[in-house]
Amino acid sequence: MPLKPKRLALAAGLLAVAAAGGAGMATASDGDAPVGAAFVPLDEVVVPIIGSNRVEGTLRVSMVIEAKDESEAAKVSDRLPELRSATLAAAVEYSRLYASALAPVDAERLRGDMTAALKQANPAVGRVLVTEVSAFPV
Repeated sequence: MPLKPKRLALAAGLLAVAAAGGAGMATASDGDAPVGAAFVPLDEVVVPIIGSNRVEGTLRVSMVIEAKDESEAAKVSDRLPELRSATLAAAVEYSRLYASALAPVDAERLRGDMTAALKQANPAVGRVLVTEVSAFPV
């Protein structure tokens, strides 16, 4: 079964990153995560991409919240419904302003927007790590 052009472009981009040694990708050896950091996964967020007063596509995002330690992670976990609400609001806003079903998603900007929104909702949030993101036309 042949790949659709969007998926083919995504596969080619992933191969290019892998060939470059994952340049620009954070790994455990980068030293960015504090020692003893704890991670809290969030449910996948799916929001519409709207342009010209119609739904043009779908933005899907999977994320993990990084907390500085287990006690901060527990504080984050206790307020997941509130964080889910903030995540949805930030994803809709990002989708409205920056997403396109026919262009790559700026994951760095998305990460920054999500981190700011979730830190405002709960100061125990260290940062948000985008683990998977995609935009597909309808």
